[in-house]
Amino acid sequence: MIVPNPAVLQQAVDRYRALAADGSIAVAVPLQNAAYTLCVLTGTRTVEEAMTAADRLCSRATAPGSTHRRTLTLSSASLGSSDETASGEKELVA
Repeated sequence: MIVPNPAVLQQAVDRYRALAADGSIAVAVPLQNAAYTLCVLTGTRTVEEAMTAADRLCSRATAPGSTHRRTLTLSSASLGSSDETASGEKELVA
């Protein structure tokens, strides 16, 4: 499972909460966009599921001793990039 960056996820949650608290019709579309973003980031279908998943993911990321850092190595040919290591691979850290 791909796990979103906790900082990006927290920003999405904060944006959704701020728009939801506004309550005016002027924020209806931005609120829908924020809800969609949360669902995409968390791999869920409803805002309720997304908020539950976001709370779980953010709390796991901030738990003492958590080291959710993974390294993925891809060949530079698959990335189409000239930034490569001596072995012709590029390292991505999540």
